[in-house]
Amino acid sequence: MSNKSACRKIEGKTPDWLLSLMNHGYMPYIATSERLLPHFNMKPFGIDLCPFVMERQENKDFLEAYLLSNSLSFKSPNYKMPGWVYVDCVLLQESVVGFMKLKEEIPKELLLHYQNDAAIDCDFLEYIPVSGQVDAQAVDGSLVNFSLFSLGREVDGFKNLSLYTKLLSLETHGAKGKECRVIAQYDNPAIKTHGRASLSLEIEQPMVPIHPGKDMTLILKMSVNYDSESVDVPQTSIAPTFWLNANDIEAKHRMQEGIKNGKQYFIAPPFSVTRDDGIFLPIIERS
Repeated sequence: MSNKSACRKIEGKTPDWLLSLMNHGYMPYIATSERLLPHFNMKPFGIDLCPFVMERQENKDFLEAYLLSNSLSFKSPNYKMPGWVYVDCVLLQESVVGFMKLKEEIPKELLLHYQNDAAIDCDFLEYIPVSGQVDAQAVDGSLVNFSLFSLGREVDGFKNLSLYTKLLSLETHGAKGKECRVIAQYDNPAIKTHGRASLSLEIEQPMVPIHPGKDMTLILKMSVNYDSESVDVPQTSIAPTFWLNANDIEAKHRMQEGIKNGKQYFIAPPFSVTRDDGIFLPIIERS
């Protein structure tokens, strides 16, 4: 089955934002193991996902390209996913869901990274993965969302690709109404993306010492809820209990102590604001 034909079929009601993405050449894909395919919703929002499974040799270059795309997005070698983690903890257990574009539509300066990567044979690449999110099923039935990335701005300036990628992945997993946990960074714009797919964005762990990001990394607990037709409409801002500077480690320690004593902290809309003196998050404190 041709990958190109596999990801263009449309069935039923499809949100305008997804139709617009596809009109701009963005095609939805899933990377996983072949035995897991029957367990996903392979037609999220009425669109067929294009499958890339690790068991097929012809998919190797695309799967390798995902690792490069992911690392290019995060712009730091500390966040590059090791190949064994990709195989053992993602493809064998769960999936990456995102969007891809034809190789011919990728800017030359961006495509050069793939041509220079020894693990990738660009001659065998038809598509380049330009966004993705990993979802993993926890033993308590919740989902863990991590490694959300987007190269939309680098490709053609397309806005909100990370948000649309997250929605596509959540829909693929039937996650609406479920509880999810997210690994995120205080200074990453993805905080806004996670908030747009949830009615409640709670800080469960203010710092994650074992993570390469350490004091800049947090664990969020979110209740998945979104209206696929109006997801682009910003949520109403809420007056916070206090504004948290993304670099304020002392405030994060105070939240950590507060949680130990029964307090809860939520990131409120608009979730993140950039000012002259830094990035600030509006925090609601509840006893």
